[in-house]
Amino acid sequence: MRIDKHILLIMMGCLLLAAGCRQREEVDLIIKNAKIYTVNNNFSVVQSAAIRGGKFVAIGSDANIGARYTSDSILNLKGKFVYPGFIDSHAHFMQYAVELAQVDLGEAESMNAVLNKLSDFKKNNPDRWIVARNLTYSPPDDCIIPDNSILDRIFGDTPVFIWTKGYKYALVNSAMIKAAGMDKTGADGYLAGNLARQAAQCLPRPTNDELSQLVKKAERHCFDVGITSTTDCGATFENVQLLDSLYRIGILQIPIYAILEPSAENMRHYVSQMPLKTDKLKILAIGVDIDGRMSLHNSVMLQPDANGFANGQLRISPDSLQNLCQTAFDHGFQMCVGCIGDSAARLALKTYASILPNRNVMRWRIENLHLIAKKDMKYFGHFNIIPSVQPTQYEYNKQYISDNFNRKMKKEVFAWKQLLGQNQGIISGSNAPYGPLNPMEIMYAAMSQDKRKTHNKQSQKMTPTQALKSLTIWGAYSQFAEQDKGSIEVGKWADFVIVGKNITTMYQPDLPQVEIEQTYLHGVRVK
Repeated sequence: MRIDKHILLIMMGCLLLAAGCRQREEVDLIIKNAKIYTVNNNFSVVQSAAIRGGKFVAIGSDANIGARYTSDSILNLKGKFVYPGFIDSHAHFMQYAVELAQVDLGEAESMNAVLNKLSDFKKNNPDRWIVARNLTYSPPDDCIIPDNSILDRIFGDTPVFIWTKGYKYALVNSAMIKAAGMDKTGADGYLAGNLARQAAQCLPRPTNDELSQLVKKAERHCFDVGITSTTDCGATFENVQLLDSLYRIGILQIPIYAILEPSAENMRHYVSQMPLKTDKLKILAIGVDIDGRMSLHNSVMLQPDANGFANGQLRISPDSLQNLCQTAFDHGFQMCVGCIGDSAARLALKTYASILPNRNVMRWRIENLHLIAKKDMKYFGHFNIIPSVQPTQYEYNKQYISDNFNRKMKKEVFAWKQLLGQNQGIISGSNAPYGPLNPMEIMYAAMSQDKRKTHNKQSQKMTPTQALKSLTIWGAYSQFAEQDKGSIEVGKWADFVIVGKNITTMYQPDLPQVEIEQTYLHGVRVK
């Protein structure tokens, strides 16, 4: 009888084991044998993850996931690295798409090469204006095209508009000046600052069919470099309407955080209503730039620079900024004010402080942060304001800062670590098309500031962990989406990238050359 009981127990154990095996849950995809950087609160690294319905349902060891889940699709990564999909917190997505239709002169290193590219475009598009970008121009001695006379001679009545590298100047021919209704400004045809932007406003807008194709191409560029969420800063009413339609018919997949320009149509159609939030399109923010570029002496500073160059002018009056911020607050919208100079930053911060309660939950942001006075740092912590930076701007402005800033200003420019000390968070963006789209270049720039004296005598460059968080979980927080994305955790969208190298420990100068091998959006491979 005792033997029968033992046999019975063994049989029951076998049945239970078999039942357990049969009860493994079916999922859409299992990742195994990987090094998965979750970017959760503990910054833990795991081997395996299970995905179902576009979301992570489990993460852990290979043994744990294998015992609990089964799938027809198993991704054995053989030790490769997995990170959350990158979030570009400051980009001009629709403008980036528009510029994909322009002639790229980036590799044209002579006047003949430039003219050949422009002529080829004219031949293939005889009825279109010629719009190009990335012309090499380093005044006064290194100008591939010294003036617009040759453009007038070759292209006649066809308007020509060319952005120089860095978007510092635009070269236009006489037909473009006439089409823009401008007086002829200078014999060479180069326009700077406001005049360049004024001329650019007159460029023809692509048709919706053309723009739809360009948007799809821009989305592909994002996926190719591992961006799984992006931003459209200064979103126009027409562009938001187009994006919404493309989502509805399934043409566009990448989630976009639209930061509205404060146009009458946007204010009436979106801001006066409740904020719009879907899985793919979020309209929760209003944005405005209140000063201009540092290198053009258009930023609004507390004092002239070391060489006595005059400050720029505000693009909006303090009263108008106050009213706009109050409207955003009253309607539950996030405010995103772009300010490069320390005086502009002070105005924005004091305006925020006059409206926001202490430690508010509105997550208002300061965009394009370059220069911030030491005494103004406290506003970020007191009012829970998010600093938004574009790290590649450091390299672009480094020589200008060296030549023009006094000792005090050099201590206060690009103070990323000091900003981190206020809120323990900072967000990075590409500023595309006005900066490189690739998150690997952004991450490298964030970790590559030169040593310099600062007020607290600390380096201002980010650590690899901080740089990665600025492109993932902190970016998600800035978009009210930290419960949905930004880290690899149960219940979040399965947005992730696969690379062959550890981007948190590798030799930093090699980062910009790192290739994203695969990109997944909501559990579906998109690269």
